[in-house]
Amino acid sequence: MAVEYLPVAEVAEVPDGRTKIIKVAGTPIALLSVGGVIYALEHSCPHQGGPIGEGEIEGTTITCPWHDWKFDIRTGANDRDPTILAKTFAVKVVDGLILVEVSRLLGTARRNREIARRVTAGEAPAAVGRELGLSADDVVRIAEAARVGERLEYLSELYIRKGRVGGSDLQGLPLRRHKEADGEMLTALDALTRLL
Repeated sequence: MAVEYLPVAEVAEVPDGRTKIIKVAGTPIALLSVGGVIYALEHSCPHQGGPIGEGEIEGTTITCPWHDWKFDIRTGANDRDPTILAKTFAVKVVDGLILVEVSRLLGTARRNREIARRVTAGEAPAAVGRELGLSADDVVRIAEAARVGERLEYLSELYIRKGRVGGSDLQGLPLRRHKEADGEMLTALDALTRLL
């Protein structure tokens, strides 16, 4: 697999001792600045999925706000059991831009879109699965999740646009103050929940 770096933010957006949460291929990533060096961790604690990027930074250690699990920002290693790792990403800074190595994320997202495309085109899930080393059930589940994910992305964009068309700019409002989700969005969210 080719190594791919993706520009995700400007260095100025991540002040020293602070974090910025970005999303790549649907995966939230916490960018952290420590002593002028930028690091990247998946914004999901390996313990129970807590928002690790919102935790306290002390030196090169970040503490997950949910259960106080501590991880080394540089390596992702847990302070008590170094075999428990928070996912880290290689980072480069070029001309004031932060670039994150996201090959495995993009590879998985591309594979899932390709599976959805092939199943939608009528290929048998068992045949697709044999080629990729997956069961037919896994192929069906991945294809359905990819379709639901695309639908949710479309609906969320439409939802935000509708709010702006109505005259209110939703950009600065907390999520809980947005209007209620419509039936179509609730149905899509329900389908996604069943798949997880």
